[in-house]
Amino acid sequence: MYGCVQGSIVVGIAYDCKENQVYWTDLSARTINRASMAPGAEPEILINTNLVSPEGLAVDVKRRLIFWVDSNPDMIESANLDGSGRQTLFDTDLVNPRAIIVVSSTGTLYWTDWNREAPKIECSSVDGQNRRVVVSDGIGLPNALTYDSSSGQICWADAGTKRLECIFPDGSGRRVIHPSLNYPFSMVYYRNHFYYTDWRRDGVIAVSKDSSQFTDEYLPDQRSHLYGIAIATTQCLSGKIGWIV
Repeated sequence: MYGCVQGSIVVGIAYDCKENQVYWTDLSARTINRASMAPGAEPEILINTNLVSPEGLAVDVKRRLIFWVDSNPDMIESANLDGSGRQTLFDTDLVNPRAIIVVSSTGTLYWTDWNREAPKIECSSVDGQNRRVVVSDGIGLPNALTYDSSSGQICWADAGTKRLECIFPDGSGRRVIHPSLNYPFSMVYYRNHFYYTDWRRDGVIAVSKDSSQFTDEYLPDQRSHLYGIAIATTQCLSGKIGWIV
């Protein structure tokens, strides 16, 4: 566990395994920040202007970029890891963007939009080209999004349908991993398990991809809504689960 950030509402969290840095969005301060995972490291504010409701955040380890959604002006933006080179990728056809991930190996962005009239999961290249809808049927409040690197599928947890589902980027092979979650907010995939933050249990719940069963739960002593969750890996290979309260 990375720890608590006093007075902050940390929604999005992402990890850069190359430089052992964690990045996060702060809804309260309207900032994007980072800090080294080294003991005693001080947080650094990267962006503190023209942010209203910064939520989902992703790090492209390969291209050294960050991506985030701002759910009030309904935008998706990108910048270099130090906050420079900021640019708007999308500011149209978004209503309630929430989660965003980047698959560095393919240079593809994926994000969720829980527009109650027409929820969807979309994708594009990291430069904002080739935007298209991946899923628009049978979803409600797609809060959480992750990438199953072992199968090449995009997976999401839906606080509306209560389902954890996966699909190939071309829209084929859709399947339900678990049909009855409580209230998922954010999710990661690691070693054949999905880990998601749950607002009913106020903890992190593990689901086996193979058995579709709940296998473990992590309930912090300080009980409150858990928002973002990320994998903190060593040498960009194996790692441990981390989240911010």
